Amino acid sequence: MKEEKKQIVQEVKTRVERGEPKQQILEELSQLYKDKVTINRQLEKTPSKMMKYKCAVFNYTLANFLLAALVLDTILLFKADWQFLIIDACAALNVGLDIVFLVGVLLYRTETYGWIASRAIVTLLIIIVSNYFLPPSESIQTLVYVSLALIVASFVLGLFLGVKLCPPRVPKIIEVDIDGVEKINKTIYVFPD
Repeated sequence: MKEEKKQIVQEVKTRVERGEPKQQILEELSQLYKDKVTINRQLEKTPSKMMKYKCAVFNYTLANFLLAALVLDTILLFKADWQFLIIDACAALNVGLDIVFLVGVLLYRTETYGWIASRAIVTLLIIIVSNYFLPPSESIQTLVYVSLALIVASFVLGLFLGVKLCPPRVPKIIEVDIDGVEKINKTIYVFPD
């Protein structure tokens, strides 16, 4: 079963990268493999070549926001005095999350776009904790707020891209013959791209 899942994931990625329509991939792979749920899930979370092209400007803008936040957070980490471990640990976590999310966005991993919210929460924790324990210097506080603004913008752009890159399947009504005498309308769900 696990081997079949790996084959499905690889087959879907290869075919989508070639530019084949998702609906065609679904129909062909459904005949080859029993695990139709994995086929559907993988197709739903893999952006098509056309959608990557359409959303490239937004995706690279998001990557630039994350790169700027990474630079700011790295500066914050180097300015850390390690007096309050929780504040500095949050700063180090931010740098790690920035790197992971930046790589995920550049590789068009759709699960990454939703997780960018966690990055905004960590930055908020730094602001709250640092202001409670020790009001930071003005330069550090400015860096933190600029970083937060970049991450909030990244969060909004990430949510937009998460929906835009992999649009949900849409209903389509088709006529089906029953016993060659009667026709009924049947609703199926197809991939829009």
